[in-house]
Amino acid sequence: MPEGKNALAALGELHYFSADWGFEPWSEPPFAGVSRRQRFVKSGILGKVAEFHAWDGIVWASATDEERIRLWRNRKPMPDIISQRFLFLLESPWTERRIRSFFLGFGGYVEFYAYYPGSNFHPRAKDLTGLVDLGMNLLHRQAMGEDNSRTT
Repeated sequence: MPEGKNALAALGELHYFSADWGFEPWSEPPFAGVSRRQRFVKSGILGKVAEFHAWDGIVWASATDEERIRLWRNRKPMPDIISQRFLFLLESPWTERRIRSFFLGFGGYVEFYAYYPGSNFHPRAKDLTGLVDLGMNLLHRQAMGEDNSRTT
């Protein structure tokens, strides 16, 4: 199995894995990874009360600290999206969590998380870090010749 940055970038080769979880390839140079858009519906006794969308990005090509800070500062609200989450896969610590609201929260939020597979994670990013760990385990199993069930 590739080590370090090569291992993180190898996650991009698992197209079927990310597609199974609703992710599609994403890039915003110099960043690259996968993203998904999810729909959430809040229901009550009288039916649907609210509906909102969330955008998640898992970023394995994340450039430098300065470029991540520039992305943070320049991020804008997305139409119909209440929450934008970025999970940066990094070999060294950068930030555990950053959160910013747009228009006092009425325009949504952007959240940045940093993670290295197998390390500690912020609880609000648990769903994304779990998928990264599953992907890394799958890469390891493929490298050991244990999982050849899907190749595309």
